[in-house]
Amino acid sequence: MKFRKATKKDLGKIAEIFRIESAKPPYNKKKTSKKALAGIKKDFKDNDLFVAIIEGKIVGFIMIRKDSDIKNRRWINEFWILKNYQRKGIGREMMNKIEGMYKKKNIKTLGLAAYTRKGGAVDFYKKLNYKVDNRVVSMTKKLK
Repeated sequence: MKFRKATKKDLGKIAEIFRIESAKPPYNKKKTSKKALAGIKKDFKDNDLFVAIIEGKIVGFIMIRKDSDIKNRRWINEFWILKNYQRKGIGREMMNKIEGMYKKKNIKTLGLAAYTRKGGAVDFYKKLNYKVDNRVVSMTKKLK
């Protein structure tokens, strides 16, 4: 796997990965290609964006944002891998590279939010020694 900082030329493929993968449960984010691209372009300006490439094809990306309150903390804003490339060690390799890069930049904490369904993202991050922060609770309410 090749891992590198994303360029403007990559944004279309990144937006398509985001559109396809985030439309699936439990996320169910239904976006048009145009809206997904607009969002990725906006986020590209203010965040660090990296891509994973296999055989010349972008198969995943990870977006990191600065913490507005704490200088040496970063947040994983988006992290998506195409379905056919999941469960092959690519996500772990991407996370290892990100952690190494930011550790060299003297970043002390890397945070994220993940859906809590069994066998999903939370289990993946726990395997990488991320801890559940019980100080923050994400809550939703469906308005009728």
